[in-house]
Amino acid sequence: MCYEMEKIYSEGMESGEKCGELKKAKEIALSMAEEGMDVKMIARLVKVNEKEVQKWIDESLCVMK
Repeated sequence: MCYEMEKIYSEGMESGEKCGELKKAKEIALSMAEEGMDVKMIARLVKVNEKEVQKWIDESLCVMK
């Protein structure tokens, strides 16, 4: 494989891993929210900013309605 193709492949793999990690963090955060945990605490534990966690929770509530 040429250098450019290897680079593209590596970047794609990294991107996929980050996406998977973020998806798992979202699932965990939503579970914690369902248990009544504070947004600030959830954000700290899943290592995502509070605004993002709150967005996930709000989106989840909209889907449930």
